Amino acid sequence: MSETAQHATSETTVIDTDVHITVEEETVAEYMDEPYRSSITESPHPIFPSSSWDQRMGGKIDDHFSTFTSPDDLLAFQKEFDIEYPIINTFEPLGKFSQPDLAVNLMQAYNDLLFDRFLDDHDFLGLASIATQKPHKAAEELDRVGDEDQIVGVYVGTSGEYPPLGDPEYDVIFQAAEDNDLPMVYHGNGDEFLFDFPMHNKGFNNYFEVQTLGHPWQQMATMSSLIGEGVPEKFPDLDFIFLEAGIGWVPYMMHRMNKIYHMRRSEVPLLEKSPEEYIRDSFYFGSQPLGEPNNPADMKRIVETIGADNLMFATDYPHWDFDHVEELDKYLRNYFTEDERKKVLYETPVKAFNLPL
Repeated sequence: MSETAQHATSETTVIDTDVHITVEEETVAEYMDEPYRSSITESPHPIFPSSSWDQRMGGKIDDHFSTFTSPDDLLAFQKEFDIEYPIINTFEPLGKFSQPDLAVNLMQAYNDLLFDRFLDDHDFLGLASIATQKPHKAAEELDRVGDEDQIVGVYVGTSGEYPPLGDPEYDVIFQAAEDNDLPMVYHGNGDEFLFDFPMHNKGFNNYFEVQTLGHPWQQMATMSSLIGEGVPEKFPDLDFIFLEAGIGWVPYMMHRMNKIYHMRRSEVPLLEKSPEEYIRDSFYFGSQPLGEPNNPADMKRIVETIGADNLMFATDYPHWDFDHVEELDKYLRNYFTEDERKKVLYETPVKAFNLPL
């Protein structure tokens, strides 16, 4: 990383709601049980499924992903970007694994590794991973790790999950999250587009098309399922956080679901108020990747529509398409009050993640 630069945020406390740590498969294997450990260390066939898309365009795009692996890397990132509190999520989504018992063992290994290598000796904040293939096992895992102060949310990769993530099958997970005072955190994944939309993945001719749609489609499906199944009504003390899909899709979904709700209200009998009201009460959104409108006033309107009470800053560092800290802050400083800016950078994530700060 380059030498530290002075940012406008250096005088402001900043929480970054989406920071990734790279963990090699062989390192994860150290925390797994047999026979799954040997599936990584001894098998000639990788157990981590992936698409064949070349995200880095044959090496034209560089990033720090492969070298961002240790607490020291995280500390250097905090110093360079003036981030006081990075909330780290470290692992590949578990929903894409076809072997439920393997996914459950990976879930436990992910969380043990998170504590052992990042949380036990540092004051970082992190998310507990869950495998939704066996909801009762996921709930047990939340009860195992959820009372640790440094665990501030439940990490669910929104790719490969079946049934959709608001299904009543997952109520035991929502109950465990609510009991442990943890928000549900949904994170899209572009490379895993093929697990949710295999026909589109096969039909598209370039990664531009996949990257444009993957994250928002996954998050739209998750939000629609959560609202349509009445999850916010069944678990009124539970909050829901969406990361890495940007924010332009949020007003569209609020307003579209409002309209359909008013036309087909009998299909969603659990709902006692409009989708927009549920979203404003208990849904939160990370800013990255922020769109790039030709007219900056268009972004101002999107931010205004979502509001400072539901919007949070995120970098997605060290991914190749991460947002620099100034990406969102230039809009906050130019168009919004200092109190609103402080909410987005600090106060709203404190509330959403129930942070002990």
